[in-house]
Amino acid sequence: MIGKKVHAGDFKILNIVESLLNPHYGLTAATINLSCNTKDKIADCFISFKGTGDLTITSPERLPESSEKFIPLKTDNGDVQVSRIDGYRILYNNSQSAALVNLKVELSETKSYDTDQKGILDNLKYLISQSQNLTTTEPIEIEKNGYKIFGLNRNTTDSKSSTLGIYIMFPGNNITVYFYFNNLDRESRNYNDLQEFITVRDKFFDEYTKHIKNCKN
Repeated sequence: MIGKKVHAGDFKILNIVESLLNPHYGLTAATINLSCNTKDKIADCFISFKGTGDLTITSPERLPESSEKFIPLKTDNGDVQVSRIDGYRILYNNSQSAALVNLKVELSETKSYDTDQKGILDNLKYLISQSQNLTTTEPIEIEKNGYKIFGLNRNTTDSKSSTLGIYIMFPGNNITVYFYFNNLDRESRNYNDLQEFITVRDKFFDEYTKHIKNCKN
């Protein structure tokens, strides 16, 4: 992993994290695809965001072709299978070279995208129901530049969890974007409390969604 080593958060039910925040991504620089308007590959627009100024990009890591194409996720109605035929991971480091944001961009099968979205959101709800010390008991909904983002957040930065928040966005074209915000130790943070973290989080959401909205071929 490039930058500060991070581990999956200690949310008690870690289906999203264990399935998607995993070591199965290659460590070589990714081959970037052009155009945001394709449904059979991950476009450059989703993985070319350079950062916010406070956070800087590292080299994209691509999911190996040998990786599992379906991921099991738990929901209140039992396990579901979510397709994942390609993926990239990018870390965004702060000025202390600590990885605050772990960004995942995943590609679903075209025929599975609608059911994948439902399964991922149902898993998020299940994860929230099984967790403690969160800011809400339902998924958080944030809208930025026409894109909806769903997620969960710890209610304090003093939590022993290594993950402060997990967020999901479905921008279309069979793409799912995952945002993992790592709970850094005090010496490595670029925030002092939960409100300052939320400001950093929302700035990242705003600038990332603005980038993909304005991205040209």
